[in-house]
Amino acid sequence: MAALLLMTVGGCIQSPVPTPGGTAGEQLARLELLYADARELYFQIYVTSARGAMQNLRGQSLADMRGAHFALRTRAFDALGALDSSRYGAEDRRAIRTMRAQLQASTSIEQADAPAPADEGGAVPSCSYRASALAVGDSALARLAERIYSCYGKAASHVVTHTDTSDRLSVLARLGTEPSSAEREKLWRSLASVWASVNGDNAPDSPYRTMLPLVVAAQRLHGSSIARAATSLGMPPAQVESTLLRVLQAWRDHTPAAPVEPWNWYYENGALSRRFSPRLNVEAMQGLNDRFYGDQGADLSVLNIQYDLAPRPGKTPVAFTQFGKAARLRRGDYGESEAWVFATYRSGGFDNLTELLHETGHAIHISAIATRPAFADWPDSDPFTEALGDLLALETYEPAWQERYLGSAAPLDESQRAKYGAIVMDVAWALFELRMLRDPSSDPNAEWTAITREYLHIVPHPELSWWAQRGQLVESPGYMMNYALGAMVTAELRQKVREARGTFSQPNEGMYRWLSDRLYQWGLERPSREVLQGFLGNSLGAEALIADLGRIPAH
Repeated sequence: MAALLLMTVGGCIQSPVPTPGGTAGEQLARLELLYADARELYFQIYVTSARGAMQNLRGQSLADMRGAHFALRTRAFDALGALDSSRYGAEDRRAIRTMRAQLQASTSIEQADAPAPADEGGAVPSCSYRASALAVGDSALARLAERIYSCYGKAASHVVTHTDTSDRLSVLARLGTEPSSAEREKLWRSLASVWASVNGDNAPDSPYRTMLPLVVAAQRLHGSSIARAATSLGMPPAQVESTLLRVLQAWRDHTPAAPVEPWNWYYENGALSRRFSPRLNVEAMQGLNDRFYGDQGADLSVLNIQYDLAPRPGKTPVAFTQFGKAARLRRGDYGESEAWVFATYRSGGFDNLTELLHETGHAIHISAIATRPAFADWPDSDPFTEALGDLLALETYEPAWQERYLGSAAPLDESQRAKYGAIVMDVAWALFELRMLRDPSSDPNAEWTAITREYLHIVPHPELSWWAQRGQLVESPGYMMNYALGAMVTAELRQKVREARGTFSQPNEGMYRWLSDRLYQWGLERPSREVLQGFLGNSLGAEALIADLGRIPAH
């Protein structure tokens, strides 16, 4: 594919209007390059805004980039609409549909960041509002979800404990290290403001319970996110709940049956963090992240992976990764890409290290995507994407990895409890969402209490909405299923990699290229179900995960 000569206006990419003529393939190739320019601007606007900056690293302003994106998107969308699709084969028609859908969905990026809408009285937006007043009109769901998430973000970043002012992640980390149960309870209860930001006092007109029927109505119209996630991996949606229950039952059967208070649950499964966190400040954490991936052949500086990890006011409370730009084919080779990792770390620690490794797993994945511009984007299956994020990151729970990178190894039982404590909590949230989306009139506190009492041995506290501490429950209802199903995919993939290449605990400079060729490179070119089944040779199930969880001695 020939390189497109670019002109710049105000420091921003401005592509010439594709000229008519040539074969159908040549016309589409020119349009794909125009589309690639629009997508690059989209990603640059996205990450620049997420950085809280007014210019990207190249000195291009947000205002100029937004204007240029509007011009490029409009030209590309109109030109794609004028194509005669009957002249193209199945793959090209899918490329045209994909580009049109992405361009149509990207219009909001052109709007300047604005404060949350005013409440029903026209006052400055606040977190004292009536959910029912926002849940009206055509944009009811978006309006209410935006307000809940905004209030959640404020509460999560400003948690007042009995000793200081902290944030949600820091408080949760302290629950795993604080030796006093009484002090842990105080810390845990300090998160009540976070829970209340989502579910108020759990009355039927609480923000979450008001939002949920709107979510269900939207999913009836556009399709169930949970069913879509399962189908994309080859799992019948009807089997999802029973599969989640098998995982939770395995945890229940391999952990002590004595009931544990929720503030002590984190401590019971936090011995690994207590062992290693004192030696992991933020600088050490970042150094280990770079070293580990470099040992697997993924040099993060060569891959042009950027990090935004420092706390700042207004920063999103959820860690995520995004393209800065996708690699493009130029003169027979794919050029430089750019990926960004966003997270907030006031301190280091083992848990934050594992999260950073997970986000970097996303970054090396998208850095390896090498396909035509129409398909150079995130894969179509969120569970598959989450699984690839954890593929290398979960090696931190292996004694051999700990010995090499941390200088000593924890007992296997301690490591497995830490690993699966996090996973089964995500599985519990996925089951919770599945049931709440199936019956939005249910009491969420009662549903969460039933799940955590039965399978996690946690003492009931139905008077508290302590399930409401994950931003995904509001930002992307149903998304927790991606972590649950993704954990099953990860277990299958890790087992297959061990059989073919050995463990990630040993340096292996060819690993990244090997994974790229088999798992990472496809983007939207191939359905994730096809990539997964091609690699595994079988359909997805929970067997590998349950077998690995079984390394915890039964109680």
